[in-house]
Amino acid sequence: MFPFPLTARLCLDALMAVSFVSGLAFRATGRAPHEWIGVGFAVLLGLHLAINWRWCKALFLGRYGARRILNTMTNMVLLVSVILLCVTGIMNSRHIFGFSRYFEGETPRRLHSVSAYWSLIFIGIHTGLHWETIMGAFRRATGGDWQSRSASIGSKLAVLLVVLGGVWASCDRAMGAKLFLGFAFDFWEPGRPLALFYVANFAIAGVYAIAAHYLLWTIKRMNESSRWCGSKRLKKVETV
Repeated sequence: MFPFPLTARLCLDALMAVSFVSGLAFRATGRAPHEWIGVGFAVLLGLHLAINWRWCKALFLGRYGARRILNTMTNMVLLVSVILLCVTGIMNSRHIFGFSRYFEGETPRRLHSVSAYWSLIFIGIHTGLHWETIMGAFRRATGGDWQSRSASIGSKLAVLLVVLGGVWASCDRAMGAKLFLGFAFDFWEPGRPLALFYVANFAIAGVYAIAAHYLLWTIKRMNESSRWCGSKRLKKVETV
């Protein structure tokens, strides 16, 4: 792994997220900018993998608990999804690679669309599984009191807003059809602000990030409870 500080890695991840959602805005950007945004995302993805290569090398080392299994499965599915996204993007390319004339028909477009929106979901899950690390870096960078009552209330309100916004956006963006019916064409009314497009897609990813974070929190509490019960039973045996 390259000696990248955590803050720089998180900035890279944020740039990847913005470029990914920009890639979803095909109707707003047009085909040629869409292809260049895709190339930019692929370059950032390669840098992200290079920086985190040590994680890849450690896949077959050590013990796998519930948390590591969940994290590894998420990473593998996300990797497959973005690889499919990149490959089908090259197949559909008209301006940069010019391969679209060799891959006519709806199948490459459908695969590109489905992999893009499944990637959005798993980017959210991937983010949620690393939320403690992200917030730790944010707290150190800001130096604020994030344990205060006002901060706790603010974080709960933010979670509620993201969930409500994500549910609305999922319905508005017809995510069920995009994920399971393979829609090859997206839509975004020209009169709607482009900023809302970004908010909607980040909110969709946010719902899955929150779900993954709280699932991880539940697993952690269950493990702590199991260890506490085990130590209590051991003490009881020792006193007999």
